[in-house]
This record gives sequence, C-alpha cells and structure tokens, in this order.
Amino acid sequence: MEQLFYASVGLDRDAEIRASSRWRQQVLRESNVRILVCHGGDPLFARPEETGEHDIVLLDAARLLQLDFDHEAANWAYLGRHNNAPVLALDVSPLEADRDQAAIILNGAFGDMRTRMAALPHDDAALAAQARALFLWQSRHRFCGVCGHPNHVVEAGYRLQCSNPGCATPHFPRTDPAVIMLVHHNDQVLLARSPQFLPDMVSVLAGFVEPGETLEQAVQREVFEEVGIRTKTPRYIASQPWPFPGSLMLGFICEAETTDIVIDNNEIEYAMWVPRNEVQDLGNRGIRLPREISIARYLLENWVAGKI
Repeated sequence: MEQLFYASVGLDRDAEIRASSRWRQQVLRESNVRILVCHGGDPLFARPEETGEHDIVLLDAARLLQLDFDHEAANWAYLGRHNNAPVLALDVSPLEADRDQAAIILNGAFGDMRTRMAALPHDDAALAAQARALFLWQSRHRFCGVCGHPNHVVEAGYRLQCSNPGCATPHFPRTDPAVIMLVHHNDQVLLARSPQFLPDMVSVLAGFVEPGETLEQAVQREVFEEVGIRTKTPRYIASQPWPFPGSLMLGFICEAETTDIVIDNNEIEYAMWVPRNEVQDLGNRGIRLPREISIARYLLENWVAGKI
C-alpha cells in the first residue's frame, strides 16, 4: 500500500531514550542531529525568495546555539531517527509570543500546515505533523485534569506529569479516532459538502468515534446521522494521521442499503450520488474533489480505479 501523507515509513521513534532525564543533551551531542523549529505547532519554512522552494528548516546544533533564545525555556520533543539522524522539535512560542518577530529572529516564515504542507516531501510533512500534534497537545493540557495543578513535560515530550505530589497523575498524548468512509451503491458514490470545506469542495463522509463504540458502528451511525442512509459491510482500508489538532483518520468503504438522502442541515449543505465514470469530471461542473494529500482523496481515487 502506498504511503499516505503525514505518515512516515522511514522513522525510528527510538523510544528507549525517552526515559533518560538527559535525553536532549544526549541527542544534541550527535553530529548529525537536526532540529525542527515550530511556533504554536506550525513549522518554520525557509524564505521562498532564498531557496526557490517552500522547504521546512532543519537546523544543526551549531545553528541552534546562535539563536537569540533561552533554549531551556522552550518546548522540546524528540521525534526519533530519520535516515539514522536524530530529529528534535523545538517550539519557540513560549519564548516569543509574537509569531512575526520570532520569524524575523529565525530568518524564515512560519507556515500554516493546512496551506503549505502539500508541497513538502512525505517524510518532511510527517515529521512536522508529529511535532505539531505533540506541541498542541502539550499547550492544551498545561494543567492536570484531576487536581488543576501545572503539568510538567517529561519523557521527551510524550508524557505530562502532574506537579502536585499528592496527585502525580501522568497524562499521555491524546489521539482522537475519526472514521472516514466512502459509501457506494451499485456504481455510484456518495459525496457531500460540509460548511467547513474549502469553496465548492465535496468529499466522503467522516466523524469522530464515540465512547463505547466500535469503528464499524461509528461508520454506520455517522452516515445515517448526516445523510439518513443505512449501510452494511463496513470494511477497513487504511489510516492517516491528521494533525488538526491530533486525530487519526480510519478509512473505510461500505455499501448503502438505502439510497434516499435526508441531510442533517447542521452538518451537511448538500449530498449527491455520483456515477463512477463522472467523478473525475466534477471539476468541469465547478465542483472540487478533496485535496490530493487527504485520505478522502485516496479512498475516492482507489474506488474510481476499482482497487477497493
């Protein structure tokens, strides 16, 4: 199966080192270490006029020491080893809240993940997505949900520890499972538009898994809630990390038992059945398909090609 965007196949997460209290010092001593710089989870890009490309910046240890920042007060995480080189992630937002000022200091530009990541190589995008998910989780869980005391970041960014000795609750990175499903009937596919989509874009349906629910149950519930269609035989196809802010998209295909569409107006603007041989022509009607980097597009293109 081909590599989906935001998913790295060449990364060794090297989890053993996280238990060391000096993990960062150990990694920074390695000559080939690379540091991914972020602000609020978004990566630093080289200025296009300097490189001609929209490349993320990966610093070496010497360049890091030249930065006018208090490195100890920044947010850090260890992403793992990529091509045998250790990769650290550094979020400077606690040091410089002004995003533009931080970009000036770093001589780059912080790019929005949704708009700029598609031009990156798969593995670079995967590293940036991993860093973004970790840093957003840390920033949204600064206080213990049990007692309210501040949390401390430990284990190379992969655990938050309550600072209250009487509580000492550990907190681990949150990943929210969401199902995304291509619904078909005979030789037609169901496509729908949500108000949150880009202009004129349609996609397959998706929704979050609820407590006490299997993935298959979530598929059938979400389809019925959003478009009033009953489905059968949900079949898992593939998954994709989705760092907005920290989801795992679980891709399914399922067959419709009913075909009458009754939309939930709070979730869906419109939905329609589209014959297989007309999907690729939707652009001629002013209708946009999901972005190429999304699992929605992956499911749709593989169904059109008869591969799933």
